[in-house]
Amino acid sequence: MLTPVLRALSRLRLPTKTSQEAIIWAYRLILGREATLAEIEAHSQYTDLATLRRTFFESKEFRFLQRHVCGPSITGMEPALQIEDKVDDETLRALLEAVQMCWEQFGKEEPHWSVLTAEQFKQKNLNNHNLTQFYQSGQKDAELFLNLARRNGYLTKSLDEKTVLEYGCGVGRVTHALAQRFKQVYAYDISAPHLESARQFVTSLGLRNTEFVQIKHPLDVMHFPKVDALYTLIVLQHNPPPIIRVILSGLLDALVPGGLAFFQLQTYSEGYSFIARDYLRSVQRRREPQIEMHVLPQASVFEIVSAHNCQVLEVLDDPYTGYRAGTLSNTFLVRKRS
Repeated sequence: MLTPVLRALSRLRLPTKTSQEAIIWAYRLILGREATLAEIEAHSQYTDLATLRRTFFESKEFRFLQRHVCGPSITGMEPALQIEDKVDDETLRALLEAVQMCWEQFGKEEPHWSVLTAEQFKQKNLNNHNLTQFYQSGQKDAELFLNLARRNGYLTKSLDEKTVLEYGCGVGRVTHALAQRFKQVYAYDISAPHLESARQFVTSLGLRNTEFVQIKHPLDVMHFPKVDALYTLIVLQHNPPPIIRVILSGLLDALVPGGLAFFQLQTYSEGYSFIARDYLRSVQRRREPQIEMHVLPQASVFEIVSAHNCQVLEVLDDPYTGYRAGTLSNTFLVRKRS
């Protein structure tokens, strides 16, 4: 005998019976309640279980009710990590060259997917709907930065008089959102193909207030223009720790007194280690580029922040590397002291 919900479902135009059942059971097993017809219809756009499952686990309702099921990403009982984050200039150049070679290739082959690694952003799947979704996500991330700034009492008005530097602009996913809000944007990236895609997209929107610059040498990060704000998201973690240290130092040095920095990176991953000479040997043996995930511990981040006369306003436990046991990613909001 069919329940009222299942009877009503027979009149809905959903992809398959399996999808209807999956939505019903997702509500029951993940959220612990029955779905309404409107909710079932709203979720009918998901045609694969992986996307449906991720949507539920990332929902506000699940995080509010069931966050205790996951527990904290790290407990504090994890071991220390062996990380070499200071190297000589020659090694630093070799590390940057390895990163650049990898991202130049991604920029030629899979520019959007390399920014957001979801199947819908691969070149073969990049239709108008997916492109719109891709760039809309940049609007949300830009607003996250501004909301953090506002709730701490900064950047509350007159953004059209402020300058912002974005490091790792990729194909302009967030760049265009910053350009719509700030007077001037300086967009930096290590990959020429990514930069060209970003330039074309931002220009296509009629925005003329963005300067695009390629990073070619470690010393380039010591010559950023002075700006009111800094932004870098899901970028630093793809660089070896010595490169992260140099980039972050250069960025914070570029802030004017009273300026704000918004940046994210992975600060712990159980089992991770980094020794520069071993890393460079492994890179030489590769046949294909890899999207790497690196770590710079919070202690090192706080040391760099302090060394550049800045103060930490907020540290968020964020989802940008996935909520996995033994792994921690943090978003930092930092202010340059006057």
